[in-house]
Amino acid sequence: MAPNNGFVFDQQTRLPGLDGACGIVTGASGGMGFVLAQLLTECGARVGINGRSHARVELAVAELNSRRPDSALALPADVSQLDQVCRMSRDFLRWSAGRYDFLVCNAGYALDDTLWNTPLHAYSDEQITQGFAAVRAVDLDGARFCSREALRTMVAQKAGALVFVSSTPALSGHKGTPYTEAKAALLGLMRDIAVEYAGMNIRANAVALGDIASGWYHNLAPERIAELAAEIPLQRWGQQAEVAGTIAFLLSDLAGYITGQTLIVDGGKIIR
Repeated sequence: MAPNNGFVFDQQTRLPGLDGACGIVTGASGGMGFVLAQLLTECGARVGINGRSHARVELAVAELNSRRPDSALALPADVSQLDQVCRMSRDFLRWSAGRYDFLVCNAGYALDDTLWNTPLHAYSDEQITQGFAAVRAVDLDGARFCSREALRTMVAQKAGALVFVSSTPALSGHKGTPYTEAKAALLGLMRDIAVEYAGMNIRANAVALGDIASGWYHNLAPERIAELAAEIPLQRWGQQAEVAGTIAFLLSDLAGYITGQTLIVDGGKIIR
């Protein structure tokens, strides 16, 4: 089978339970989050687009609304700040007429080679306190803040779906303690929500991503991209559209009996 370099998202794209659903995707002003928002809106969902840059969020929303009018709302906010998350939730609920059907926690701390590629024993006092805290503030605190706000509505409507974007280092370990630590903690948050709210018809799941052609991929030399691809059983990097399809599935009614699970999207690398 030829590599799938992406899907065509159009108004024929449908997944049961997404048409008319309303929710927020954090970290969606570009990259993988934006590709997911494209898919969800083409499935008929209305999506709040979150990101820290007002300009980028507005551009993303304009593009989505040009294809499907009023399918997207700009929600610029720093998810590590609780007051901004609360404001974002209020703005979203006014737009969605009080509905909150799904949440995708995709926002993550920007890659920092100095912080990522340092062995634990070699971190300075500042790095191991402020550096680690900065990563957790976005990856974990942000997800916790957004989840609380979403759950307050989902509990009242007795329905909802949450997906947390984690990474395979959370399962297998890897060089980069702050990243691994935060992404592993996300899985604990997800499982707790899954258990606590299952009786209210609220599901929570996660995706653990391997090497995806997004973000830092574009800064790598072609030789390095090829080297990393050779370590993957499928012999290629994953595409953003493939991640979007996986998350959309978990949000849809097709995954109605799936909760508390971590779906690995890595081309088979973790089992090697």
